Amino acid sequence: MHAQSLQGVVTDAATGLPLFAVSVVNEKTQLGTTTDENGFYTLPANTGETIVFSYVGYKTQEHVKPISVIIATMNIKLQPATTQLKEFVFHGDKRSQYQIDSAERKVIYHTVLSRKPPSPFTSPVSAIAELFSKKAKMAYEFQKNFAIDEDNRFIDTRYTPALVTKMTGLTGDSVAHFMYAYPMPVMYAREASDLELKMWIRDSYKQWMKQQTIADTAVKK
Repeated sequence: MHAQSLQGVVTDAATGLPLFAVSVVNEKTQLGTTTDENGFYTLPANTGETIVFSYVGYKTQEHVKPISVIIATMNIKLQPATTQLKEFVFHGDKRSQYQIDSAERKVIYHTVLSRKPPSPFTSPVSAIAELFSKKAKMAYEFQKNFAIDEDNRFIDTRYTPALVTKMTGLTGDSVAHFMYAYPMPVMYAREASDLELKMWIRDSYKQWMKQQTIADTAVKK
């Protein structure tokens, strides 16, 4: 049992906005939690223990819990991380089914996907004609919808009903209702680790259950 605890709010250092689902872990005890939608967290921690704050797309920070009688407050500002991709050497076809299907779709629709508006500086006449071209409008609309569909297909490879059931215990239509209420951002799906993905689902489920309880109470009244 911990006699002391740590609490605070985690925000984006650049915008000042609260960050939801930031991982907060006591390095000594390995107890962890995540921030809520207001960036708030609370965690059992004794004086001198190191607390690690990590979040996808931000630099990880470590802080030592200050001296306190019971509860200490520590507000954290996370700095966005800039990363450089490592060189990748392709050896054989080790792509996922999503990657294979995506590559095939891009080959099939290569012509329409590669269409770009002509420059108004080098081809002013063509640029004006393009503005009134029904075929051009359809092509650009297709490109936009194609990109959205690709993002959704990728999210579906990570944010699956099976994983939601495993993390929440939900089954049947409840899984679909939950996933509709808490759609996963594509950048989070692409960058989050498996552990961060599971924590995101768990914390979203807590929020969902709170809302269900409030709704049930309102109906009874």
